[in-house]
Amino acid sequence: MVNEPNSDGVFRRTLLKAGAVIAGALGMLPSATASGRESETQTAESTQSEPTQSQNGYVIAVDGITDRDRYMNEYFSVAAETTAAHDGEALVISFDPTVLDGEWDHELTIVLEFPSVQAAREWYADDALQNVRQIRHETTAYSNKIVTSQYSPEGRA
Repeated sequence: MVNEPNSDGVFRRTLLKAGAVIAGALGMLPSATASGRESETQTAESTQSEPTQSQNGYVIAVDGITDRDRYMNEYFSVAAETTAAHDGEALVISFDPTVLDGEWDHELTIVLEFPSVQAAREWYADDALQNVRQIRHETTAYSNKIVTSQYSPEGRA
């Protein structure tokens, strides 16, 4: 008799792995060695290291737009130009994402990818983008942006 995995078992293992990946990315799990045991020599500080230059950087933005025409014509066009100038790429630009759980009342959701976190920070500090920052504030009820690094399981081990 062959022992085939049932779909419930595969589904549970997949959920557990996904949960572990998310918890690890958020720094909620202790560092583990290849054997799966926590390393006695590592400290919490060593697991919260800065991202390496080889990790992509991501800017995640949600905006509550109040004046779409002005936002798109005066701010967004400059943001798009400066993104390209810093070797960035728009992965997500959505005015109407499908909500899977909870509430999502944002007018615009954007995810930008850059070659590194430093490149993402340099994009945000770009003079051309800073020159239209006031327009972004005038055309939104709120504008939230974060920068984060690409998840790397090796960086958490």
